[in-house]
Amino acid sequence: MKRKSRVTIRRRRRRDMCKSHEPMPYIPFDLVIEILTRLPAKSLMRFKSVSKLWSSLICSRTFTNRLLRVPSFIQRLYVTLTFLDNSQRKSKLLSSSSSPGSDISTMSSFVVDRDLTTPSMKGYYLSHVLRGLMCFVKEPSVKIYNTTTRQLVVLPDIEESNIIAEDHKNKKIMYRIGHDPVGDQYKVVCIVARSNDEFGELRRYLSEHWVFILGGDKSSGWRKIPCRSPHLPITQILSINGRMHYLAWVQKFDPMLVTFDFSSEEISILQAHEDIRWFKSNPIEYYGKVALLNLSDLKRECTMNLWVMEDVEKNMWSEKTLAVHPSQMDIVKSTSLRVAGTTRNNEVILVPHNIRYTLTGEVIVEPQNTTLLYIFLYDLQKNLMRKVEIKEPPYHTKFWDVVGLDDVENFMYL
Repeated sequence: MKRKSRVTIRRRRRRDMCKSHEPMPYIPFDLVIEILTRLPAKSLMRFKSVSKLWSSLICSRTFTNRLLRVPSFIQRLYVTLTFLDNSQRKSKLLSSSSSPGSDISTMSSFVVDRDLTTPSMKGYYLSHVLRGLMCFVKEPSVKIYNTTTRQLVVLPDIEESNIIAEDHKNKKIMYRIGHDPVGDQYKVVCIVARSNDEFGELRRYLSEHWVFILGGDKSSGWRKIPCRSPHLPITQILSINGRMHYLAWVQKFDPMLVTFDFSSEEISILQAHEDIRWFKSNPIEYYGKVALLNLSDLKRECTMNLWVMEDVEKNMWSEKTLAVHPSQMDIVKSTSLRVAGTTRNNEVILVPHNIRYTLTGEVIVEPQNTTLLYIFLYDLQKNLMRKVEIKEPPYHTKFWDVVGLDDVENFMYL
């Protein structure tokens, strides 16, 4: 009986071995790509070591673009902290995430789950994040960091810039990452500007625009872009639909809307609406359109002014005054807020700000000294504001700020 059972076991083993050598069923290549696009970035980074074919596929521009069209289930909020450790001032860059599959229109919290601080970032501040690419600046130097691949590149200095070479105290340097949808390239734009030595109404500005292509031939370096109307940027920069937008002065107290096209690399300037108050106004994306949200009356009158660019060709703007709901007036009266972009659902991200300015231009920093981090998400259409907490920050901090919200995993090689 035992001999018979042993023979049966051997036969089964042979049968199983034969089955294991049978060819795997064919999986169409398009289906493989579709499966890969639904996997988290951590898994894709591991799968690069499966074979050279898989590595080249995952790092290819085609696959990266396919990923960009698939909305991520996890949205990330990037936060910077400054605190004292043994009497030494230190900074941290933290990434907090939403729950997988959660709807940002109803979620109530982010959870800190990554520490992105690296020694190579010391002395640099995080300017912004776009499609998984971070821009770190230490004027006049700039570094670009891919949050998915953890690749860091140091861009060369702009040695040909006359303004950067000058020792001028009012010099302004701004960097911005953008995507050229026609050439399918990521570009970094540097705006360098300063005022001339005139005063009053005669004061004008000198400016330069430089472009660098990421992932391209490093020997090409920075290229200077002509601009017929030198100007000084006075707001944050908004990047949408292959263009970047910001308010600037061509002449002092005469704001213009400046647009840079990442494909044609042309600069256009429109006269801003005469009723637009540039102070405390920042460009935001509002249902695919350029808009300006002004918070100058928020603490005093609990109102905000929204201007939306309805027709670029005719320079036509619509205006709307938003009154904060009575139940939320105490929030805006007791907290200084600044705009930090919008969500994919067109909610405005409002960040508590501990920096205020006096009428004379003096900067006053009010320490927050807290581990309670949070933002407000403001639905402009429903006129509703809700508080979203950032949970489990590992440090007791005096200064903190939110850089932006991003939901893209980018595998491009810088």
